[in-house]
Amino acid sequence: MEPGEEWVYRLRDMAPSQRVRVLSIDRRKHTTRVVIEFLEGERAGVVEDVPAGRLRCPWSRVAEHDTRMANWQRISGYEFTPAEERAVWVVAELLISEEIVTIDFGYARNAAGIEDEAGLERSTGKLARDFTDAFPSFRDGDTWWLSAEGTVAIVEAACRVRPMPILEWVVAEERKCREACKRGSPRKSLDGEEYDSSPDREYALYLEFERPVHELLRQWCGHRAVTFQERLDAAEAEIHRLDELLARAADSVRDNKLPHLADWLDEEHERDRITPHNIRPVVERPLEPNEIPVRTVHRKAWWR
Repeated sequence: MEPGEEWVYRLRDMAPSQRVRVLSIDRRKHTTRVVIEFLEGERAGVVEDVPAGRLRCPWSRVAEHDTRMANWQRISGYEFTPAEERAVWVVAELLISEEIVTIDFGYARNAAGIEDEAGLERSTGKLARDFTDAFPSFRDGDTWWLSAEGTVAIVEAACRVRPMPILEWVVAEERKCREACKRGSPRKSLDGEEYDSSPDREYALYLEFERPVHELLRQWCGHRAVTFQERLDAAEAEIHRLDELLARAADSVRDNKLPHLADWLDEEHERDRITPHNIRPVVERPLEPNEIPVRTVHRKAWWR
């Protein structure tokens, strides 16, 4: 940018383009200010000192710039709810790398930029065109940009492909919320003062902010994955309960002067434990005759 050049001026990202001439440039340590003269429209001849960021590109590229900003405006119509916005960022952090999809890096809030189409297919099980054809989108260089609706579709598809990390995160957060709703939680006020929030206050915050996010993430993961995860958690909790019950039973038997029976209970419980390593049936090849172990059975002679 040099004095005398004509540039595109926009007051805001989505404001109309105006033709201006650069009169002087004041390059400061942290900012740059530019004195401009408006050349067309109602403000023709007006001179103004403005931030350099409002000058978008040389006037010779105004058509290209207007087309690009019109595309951004076209995908800007969908607004996230607070629950949707937080849920999207949870999924993006756990399942989708920034090298594959970037979120909220463009002129449209919560828009998704597809950087790696092959990586997107691995993460979501769908092709990039499945999203670009279904939602407002445009291509800018090597990146496909989708509206916030497309962002939701991408993270939901990723949840269906890999639901367990999301459901584990939800359960961990619900445990924290349950503890806070029982005993309260330490918090900080806006002025930095620490205080203890009451259980009633924590429950109200949970209903307003946390629960909608948890339910939305479960919805994205699908009923089948949620049911599987709940059954898995229930099975693990039941195993833990039975372990404690059997340990108390063995201790009681030992206290009643039956140490051998107590040791037998402990030994058999550990030896015959069902684990992921032995639950799967192992298919083995038939043994050769010389590989079959010999069992010797002693018996009395029949003639005696």
